[in-house]
Amino acid sequence: MKDETEATTFETEHPTCPFGRCDMTSEHSVIASGWDFEYHSTHSEIELLQCQKCELIFPRELPVADALSTIYPANYYAFSETEHENPTVRRFRNWVGQRKVRVYAKAIPPGSAQVLEIGCGDGRMLDLLRRVAPSNWTFSGLDWSEDAAQRCSAKGYDARACNVEELDEPDWDGKFDLILMSQVIEHVRYPRDVLARILRILKPGGVISIETPDIDAWDFRVFGNRYWAGYHIPRHFFIFDKSNFSELAVGVGYEVIATKSIINPVAWIHSVKSYCADHRYLTRFTGTFNAQNPVWLSIATPIDLVQTKLFHKSSNMQILLRKPQ
Repeated sequence: MKDETEATTFETEHPTCPFGRCDMTSEHSVIASGWDFEYHSTHSEIELLQCQKCELIFPRELPVADALSTIYPANYYAFSETEHENPTVRRFRNWVGQRKVRVYAKAIPPGSAQVLEIGCGDGRMLDLLRRVAPSNWTFSGLDWSEDAAQRCSAKGYDARACNVEELDEPDWDGKFDLILMSQVIEHVRYPRDVLARILRILKPGGVISIETPDIDAWDFRVFGNRYWAGYHIPRHFFIFDKSNFSELAVGVGYEVIATKSIINPVAWIHSVKSYCADHRYLTRFTGTFNAQNPVWLSIATPIDLVQTKLFHKSSNMQILLRKPQ
């Protein structure tokens, strides 16, 4: 249950259509509203709109760039994922990561590879890749958080602190064979520009794997009017589907290799957590609903495996894109 007396406020601005086709005010329906159920950066209601033509979802107003430190507090999960990690959860993540590495390895030519993770946080995924990927792969990281980048650098990676929307690293131009960007593109206010900047640092024939929320999921149908984790209010700016994101990427100059739904049990857990946070008599339970809790993972994972494997649906989609030769 929200308490308006504790609300933190920040300035907002109107979103810009990633496709450059509309003013994002007409021919859009309100499909949900909510506040920051996870980090309480704001208790004000934020409406989410959906374009009636391209089905893109976005908030009516976006936090301004200066609000980043407010909406991403010091305890934001990605900045310190490897601290106090549950061993059972680590084994599950390693299993998922190993499956992903096989997909990555098939997408790029055999041999040595320069790999970059955008949104590397404290380097959890890079740690996993270093353990299971071919020994001749070299890893780098990028994160907007100076603290997270320092944590990642301390592990021996070339990790740099930079907002991907301002990415300008001349020594990286045409460098990378493979770029990973998981749960990042939905956080940026100019996704088309970000895709163009990334295209520049890929080698010709290089591949980028993008993971981002997808509304074609059972959990969206259950929680989509308010509590769906994919909204991640107020940090998610644009929520695509496979069709409109592929269209955006092709417009920038990429080739679409593949689109697929991939497992994401944490979305179920965080959706229930948001529901509890919005009801005073359930707030005491919110602390148990997190990605480190093996009990909830053991419940959510079979559900998500069924919808992903049998019905090809999930609240997480993976898009593989290639820079033309």
